[in-house]
Parts: sequence; structure tokens; C-alpha cells
Amino acid sequence: MSPCATIREGGRTMTLDLWLAAITALGLLLYLVAVLVRPERF
Repeated sequence: MSPCATIREGGRTMTLDLWLAAITALGLLLYLVAVLVRPERF
């Protein structure tokens, strides 16, 4: 089964999962940049 078929079958769930993963990754990136910029605050 190809990845495209999985996305088409559960389109809404897959999109929600991808959005949650993107928000989590962005939050982690922002946190890591903040720690690099001001390490004394953490």
C-alpha cells in the first residue's frame, strides 16, 4: 500500500496528525532557539 493511498483513505485524520506534528516541531524549535539566545534564563 502506497503512502498516498493511506492519506486518501484517512484524509482528515492524517491532516490533523500532520498539523499536530508541525505545531509540536515548531514549538520545540522556538524553545531551542530561546535557550540558545538566553541560556541564563533556563
